[in-house]
Amino acid sequence: MIQSLSTRQKVQHPVPEGIGDAWMEMARGYDTYSEDGLTQKIACYEKAVALYKTAANKLKEAMALQMLGDCHNHRGVLAPALSALEEALAIYKEIQYPNLQGIYDLLGNVHGQMGNYKIALKNGFLAVKTAESQQDTTLMLCTIYNRLGLTFYHLADYAQALTYFKKSLGVAKKWNDTTSILTLLPNIANTLQSLGRSEEAIHILNDMEKHYHITSDEDKITLSAGLVNSYLSLGRYEEAYARVKKLKCLSRLFGASHYMQDGIYVAMIKYFLATKDYEQVKWYGKNYEIYCKNGGYTYELLNDYKYLFRADSALGNYADAIVYYQQYKSLQDSLYGEEKTREIAQLQMQYEIEKKDQDLLLKEQSIQLLTRQGLLQKNDLQRARLEGNVIIGGTLMLVILLILGYNRYQLKQNVNRQLHLQQREIHEQHKSLHVLLCTQRKLVAEKEWLVKEIHHRVRDNLQIIMRLLNAQAAHLDDENALAAIQESRHRMQAISLIHQKLYLSGSMAVVDMDIYIRELVAYFRDSFAGLQQISFDLQIADVYLEVCQAVPIGLILNEAITNSFKYAFPAGSEGTITVNLHYIADNNVLLSVKDDGKGLPADFEKRRHASMGITLMETLSEQLEGKLSVKNKDGVSVIMIFKPQHTREKVPGLLKLVNKTA
Repeated sequence: MIQSLSTRQKVQHPVPEGIGDAWMEMARGYDTYSEDGLTQKIACYEKAVALYKTAANKLKEAMALQMLGDCHNHRGVLAPALSALEEALAIYKEIQYPNLQGIYDLLGNVHGQMGNYKIALKNGFLAVKTAESQQDTTLMLCTIYNRLGLTFYHLADYAQALTYFKKSLGVAKKWNDTTSILTLLPNIANTLQSLGRSEEAIHILNDMEKHYHITSDEDKITLSAGLVNSYLSLGRYEEAYARVKKLKCLSRLFGASHYMQDGIYVAMIKYFLATKDYEQVKWYGKNYEIYCKNGGYTYELLNDYKYLFRADSALGNYADAIVYYQQYKSLQDSLYGEEKTREIAQLQMQYEIEKKDQDLLLKEQSIQLLTRQGLLQKNDLQRARLEGNVIIGGTLMLVILLILGYNRYQLKQNVNRQLHLQQREIHEQHKSLHVLLCTQRKLVAEKEWLVKEIHHRVRDNLQIIMRLLNAQAAHLDDENALAAIQESRHRMQAISLIHQKLYLSGSMAVVDMDIYIRELVAYFRDSFAGLQQISFDLQIADVYLEVCQAVPIGLILNEAITNSFKYAFPAGSEGTITVNLHYIADNNVLLSVKDDGKGLPADFEKRRHASMGITLMETLSEQLEGKLSVKNKDGVSVIMIFKPQHTREKVPGLLKLVNKTA
């Protein structure tokens, strides 16, 4: 086989936007709820952001930043999450993107975890307002209500939190989204427990465990943690301990900084405080403190300081207890100071006023609609009275109308019968067309088979002729006659290869010249002895020719390469034969066969017309309506330029599709 083949032209890299799309698609394949998967997601989104920025696609850049911020939020690293989300919001506003409810929701969630409750509420209200103005009733609204409920929960406004949790649950049930339902039921249970309704909370969680097939470790943790809190509030320590053991096992499945450790830490600390095992409270409290500081969870850190203060006080570590109490008070003042509480109340009041104004506007619109309906009903009543008078005075007209109606009915029946007959005729025509179509398809298939069989027969006949020539050569001693027979065999093989390619390929009339030329050269290397020192450089473009042109091209290649084998390189000398086939200007095709051998003899022009090979190539070039030239510079170059007879696509996949359709 040929060893030195030139590589095809390499595909150019896509623009940065296309690569960014690829990174975004790759990020979707990683699991958000695993540490490794989340790390890979963040890396993919960071690369996508940089590429979209290079491509100046603002919308996709903002969307990638939003996804990046959400991943940082999942990871529990709030500072980079806030930075990415604020940058995304700025870009959205710059391009006037209307659907901002998702970004407002994420910003509210991050600010809530950082203890910035005023900003968290503002963004939560903006998310609700934007979603309602956009008439968004998707699961995004479920997430918005849930996170707004969490903000109110952290503000200890449990009644408002319960309201939004229930709104969120209603959306989740509407969409039958089990994942969201299993997240919201523990939130509702924890809120009920904070309102002193622990029995209701336990009932909700037990009902959740009974009716839903819980397989996720995250859902198992939220369920068990919620039951621990409710059992402890009722003094049912043994039942709480059974759930504590489950939480210990589940905790080992996650890293120390994973966000699911939050619920585990709180449940453990509350259990050991209730059972007065203060050493365990200290151990879990210290770990919880590290978790809260690493993640930036202000509300959770505040509660942890309170737990550690109680544990140190009970153990007699009064110095440490005072330090924790001071930290608790300082953080409490920063979160729930009088000024912040007033600002939050004003913000909530402003939202309630805007909501009431909107409700009043809707009510006014409803009143106007009812007024218009009343007027319409009054007009309808007057019209009914008038119609009654007309009916009383028009009995005779009614009889006439009945007669006309009966006559119209008879006409309709006649029309229906005619339509039925026409429908039957159309159906029969459709059946006839279907039969004709099936017959046509059968004829096309038979035609394709016959064409294929013709190529097969031609190839076999050529092989028979070649074997006859071989048999004749075995009985000849004249070297000139043997050489003539050998050249004829090569010409036969060049034509035979074309019919073999057509027989084996899906196309019946078009030859892939790249594959054909490579197989023809391989045949020459196998047929001529002592050619190991000669190498080939094949530079073949995606050119497809019909049979009437492929056969002359194959014969010209046969003559040119055979002449190079015979005359360009003396016995034992090394060299290279370069074959080039590609498109040039005006959709012409250039064929070039060049060797770096000793060149043409001095008396070439005198012997030119006596050479059968040259005469054959000139005749074939005239058949192709092409221009043939032979140049003697640094070896011999045979060059021919011609125009292909078809304008098909030069992509093999599309070419096969066209042939199959045709």
